[in-house]
Amino acid sequence: PRLLQTVFRKSKSNGIPSRLKFCMPAPSDARQFNNWLDALRAVAQLAPYGIDPIWRPEVWLGCAEHNYRDVEWSSVLKFAFNEKLNPDDHMLGVQIVKDLYRTGSCGLLSPSDDRAALKRVLLGYARWNKEVGYCQGFNIITAVLLKVLNNNEAAALKVMIQVVENLLPEHYFNNNLVALSVDLAVFRELLRVHVPRLWAHITKLQGPVSKDPAKSDITYEPPLTNVFTMQWFLTLFATCLPNEIALKVWDLIFLYGAEVLFRVALAIWSSLQTVVLTTHTCDEFYMQMSTAVLDIRQGRHITCEELMKKIHSIPPLSQEKLQEFREEIMYNIQPPNLGLYAKEQDVHCMSLLLNSNPKKEKSTDRDSALIPLL
Repeated sequence: PRLLQTVFRKSKSNGIPSRLKFCMPAPSDARQFNNWLDALRAVAQLAPYGIDPIWRPEVWLGCAEHNYRDVEWSSVLKFAFNEKLNPDDHMLGVQIVKDLYRTGSCGLLSPSDDRAALKRVLLGYARWNKEVGYCQGFNIITAVLLKVLNNNEAAALKVMIQVVENLLPEHYFNNNLVALSVDLAVFRELLRVHVPRLWAHITKLQGPVSKDPAKSDITYEPPLTNVFTMQWFLTLFATCLPNEIALKVWDLIFLYGAEVLFRVALAIWSSLQTVVLTTHTCDEFYMQMSTAVLDIRQGRHITCEELMKKIHSIPPLSQEKLQEFREEIMYNIQPPNLGLYAKEQDVHCMSLLLNSNPKKEKSTDRDSALIPLL
């Protein structure tokens, strides 16, 4: 049955109507769907309450099914979850199984959770999108989806497709993480604008970087914020924030899109400004940040209400403006023979961030490729 939800309260001074009505599940009509989204966005601003967890599965799935309403899901699901092995399945399965146990070590799976379901959804997505296949970070995203969607594998696959291919930019996980590198550069520019004192201090700690193209063996220190922000973006903050807060952030991502990643990261970094300003060297920065990030994960540094208010106080970036930022950065990337690049050890560093108990594994063609760090 369609559930009518009515919201009373919240002053008009915040730009939110005192009475909102919307229905579950999501309407199929495009205009009604946009009105539905607007109502949910208003509800999401009722910090610290936001979207009721009871609504969450229908909201996430409703967004996915609306954006892919022309897909013949019965055929897709039959192919994705077919028990007959495809030629590429074995290689994919080996990497997926390795990461299943890492997912548990991140605290996203309990011993009672069904790892077989997680493997089936991950393999199903790899079959759906052979160009992307399986990438590190997918295990964490899929584990969250299965938990929220009550282990409904078909629903988890639909929403996984929505996250990777609709909400996030193309090539966020594949093609040597080019899109992620661009977004990290966009974020640093936003940090300069929104939290200038913090940005100036981190830039001072970083120091100048030599860009002499004649030197082929440059010891390159990636931007200090990248070490932490990269993990946050790749896992959509699932491994950074307490579960309750992380799910509220995911609600915002489904309602507003990828620009929420920047607002959340800005909110977190601004809350850490006092800590960071006490550091005088890169080593001190990493030590203080490692402790602060652990405090945030355990809910000791910032409350849900404080973080949500910070997020909503930052003006949203329009899709047009965000795309303009990204294109400008892409245009300014130097050709491979002139730019600074991170080699295999930097790729492995990302692996360390994504996994609690990582081990150095044999490098693959993907790992050994050069990744531009902007």
